[in-house]
Amino acid sequence: MLRYFVAGNVWAFVAVVLTLGRRPWRTAPTRYEFLGQGSLDPTGYNLIIAFCVTAAAIFFLLAWKTHDKH
Repeated sequence: MLRYFVAGNVWAFVAVVLTLGRRPWRTAPTRYEFLGQGSLDPTGYNLIIAFCVTAAAIFFLLAWKTHDKH
């Protein structure tokens, strides 16, 4: 149970960092860069964030399902 909870927190943290680190790219404002590195179109960037949030939700659900009920 603990490993799923930790994995869920890691994925949630990655999603928050990706969301907060996003800013428009200087040469093409319709694209995003992450902390000054690279360039992605908004659809791809948002799909990466959605994947991280989905992974976090799945791991939190697994942690909840495998929790020992005392």
